[in-house]
Amino acid sequence: MSLQSLLNSPLGVGSALALGRLIPPSIGYRLASLAARIIASRKGSNIVRSLRANQWVVSGQHLTSEQLDYITLETFRHTAVCLYDLYHNLNRPKEIARMIKLSDKLRNTLDESLKSKRGTVFIAPHLSNFDLAGRAFALHGYNIMVLSYPQPPGGYRWQNRMRKQYGIDIVPMSTESLREGKERLRSGGAILTGMDRPLPSSNYAPKFFGFPAPVPVTYVRLGIMTNSTIVVAACIGIKPGGYLVDCSDPIELIPHADIKTEIEINAEKALREAEKFIHSRPEQWSMFYPVWPWALEKAP
Repeated sequence: MSLQSLLNSPLGVGSALALGRLIPPSIGYRLASLAARIIASRKGSNIVRSLRANQWVVSGQHLTSEQLDYITLETFRHTAVCLYDLYHNLNRPKEIARMIKLSDKLRNTLDESLKSKRGTVFIAPHLSNFDLAGRAFALHGYNIMVLSYPQPPGGYRWQNRMRKQYGIDIVPMSTESLREGKERLRSGGAILTGMDRPLPSSNYAPKFFGFPAPVPVTYVRLGIMTNSTIVVAACIGIKPGGYLVDCSDPIELIPHADIKTEIEINAEKALREAEKFIHSRPEQWSMFYPVWPWALEKAP
């Protein structure tokens, strides 16, 4: 079993969940840092190679091998801390409310979405503690349907069941769930989905950090079909044990006679907003799949 498969397996997720619940922060953060060092040291593993390639492209292909070593370690360290904070506080709603702050801009956008008869599609990059942010949304009473990665492996299915248990309305993307999502948007509701995990079999490749990338684009069609707006939401770690969830301005979609063009130009508008958040905290972008496969061989 590869390192990435192990981490995403029920065994890997279950072990992290059990340890996170039992270990106090004084020990948990040290163990998170140790785990990050062990994982980052395995430079030949797919997960490390993918992260290095992604960070190299985000940097404008300027990072040296030593700089990539550093940002790779920092990214794994931040991700490990995020997972500890998530698992340790799942049953501590008051602590989650203390740790996660929603920006005024996001609160206004969420409130307007609830008041309006027009649907809103929130899309999010894999930045910082996005899972804990989802828990915070539920705790604040925002009922947002989450469309997750289709056909998730065992560990992800376990995580999704856990998310439902804690009030997050999450379903893997499918024909049925997309139909439900459209109905929710047409009735003025809101959905949330990811925007940066690559789909190798995709027929679309909007530009992301200047290069075509097979990232999700379904949200564009959902938005246009339901006359909904698109908003990029992102979680940012601002201090140890503290996070801020912010968002972009609403993005108005532009119809086009050619569907492929329509999808890609509108996806690029959203991706440019995500780029701003990622550029502000590149070491918090926990994307461990190769967004640009060609960079795997070119990154130093």
